Amino acid sequence: MKILHSLTQFFTPKSIFEEHEWILKYQIKSMLIFSFFFGIGVLFFSIFRYREGNYIVAFSQLIFSLFSFYGFIYLRQEKAFYPRYSIFFFILFFTYTGIIFFFVPQNSLNILWVISAPILIFFFLNKKGGIVMFLLVFGFILYLIISKYHYTTAEFITLLAAFFITSFMMYMYEQVKEKEKIRLQEYNIRLTQKVEEKTQKLQELNQTLERRVQEEVEKQHAQEQMLLCQNRMANMGMMIDSIAHQWRQPLMNINAILMNISRVTENEPNNIEYIDNKVDDIFKVTDHMSQTIGDFRNLFSPEKEKTLFNLREVIENILTLMKNSIKDIHINMSSMSDIKLNGYQNELSQVVIIILQNAIEALNEQDINNKSIEITIYEHQQSVFIEIEDNAKGINAQPLQNIFKPYFSTKKRTSGTGLGLYIAKLIMERSLKGEIAVENRENGANFKLIIKK
Repeated sequence: MKILHSLTQFFTPKSIFEEHEWILKYQIKSMLIFSFFFGIGVLFFSIFRYREGNYIVAFSQLIFSLFSFYGFIYLRQEKAFYPRYSIFFFILFFTYTGIIFFFVPQNSLNILWVISAPILIFFFLNKKGGIVMFLLVFGFILYLIISKYHYTTAEFITLLAAFFITSFMMYMYEQVKEKEKIRLQEYNIRLTQKVEEKTQKLQELNQTLERRVQEEVEKQHAQEQMLLCQNRMANMGMMIDSIAHQWRQPLMNINAILMNISRVTENEPNNIEYIDNKVDDIFKVTDHMSQTIGDFRNLFSPEKEKTLFNLREVIENILTLMKNSIKDIHINMSSMSDIKLNGYQNELSQVVIIILQNAIEALNEQDINNKSIEITIYEHQQSVFIEIEDNAKGINAQPLQNIFKPYFSTKKRTSGTGLGLYIAKLIMERSLKGEIAVENRENGANFKLIIKK
């Protein structure tokens, strides 16, 4: 089988053929086989004629043999060589046949050369080339008849009849081949028309699909905006609760100061210095409360332009705003250096608040005694990393990436909306052009924020 496969590959042209070139492919393949074995056969005849002393025939056979081998090698590499090679081959074949008739002692094989000519001519040439070569061979036979060549009249008639019969058979073969080619062309035209019709329908479908996709994208965008709004409102509620805690003590202080002022003014109405000091205290307290409101407004105000900010300071401000929620949690923050980032500060703050709020709720649900949250900030290969890790025993979700899907929640209480981490992922990927990743470690969950500088 390996030998047969190798032999098949040896006589297979290396060129690439189109579907409509199937006739040309088999013509070239047949020409390769014919050229190779014809070249070997004629080479042996050349040696034989040389040993007989018939040098003219031996030389012509040698030339024909070398030309056949050359054509085999070149035609095997390049199909474009076929039209020229086939014409030169049969011109040389015609010349070679004439030399045999005039310089080789007559025998029945000489007739076979001429009879085989139409078969070879019409098979390897197109119809036009075949007719031209047919006329040349036919003229050669007429010349032999007129010149009263050595063959008898009966032999010439037999030769002529055999020539016409084989020529007619090969001409009919050419007709069938031509009709088959026309049929294939018509089929290709019909197929092309069908492809064009299908393509047009596909284009119409694509246009409809594009419109539907656009509508879905707009719906998705509107839904995401609604979710962002819902999440912002939820965060605002959490921050308002934090502010309420922060304001409770200052308001009590203001109330106590005012009571003291009232009592002093009743007993010592002229103690202006005492009253001034207490008013200063009130100013300090109200200034602190005003700063809290400013921090709150800045955190949730929409940003239109990027700003340069210190990453550690942003985290510290967030922890300050959330100090009432994390008062019983040990926060450990470490930073490699004074890292600054050019981006949307408030957007990043919202992401950090979401992750911290989830960690706080997880710690409270697990009833951990020594609650802790580790915050690590560092740089690596032109990227900034923020890692937030708690010790709340990890996230129970399979697969873990489900926590970033909308409305997915692992919280036992009904307070979880399942939107927080989804919103955080949207902000990281779309606004900050970064990534968010999560993994369970030995003591709890680790969230990693990755932002390109």
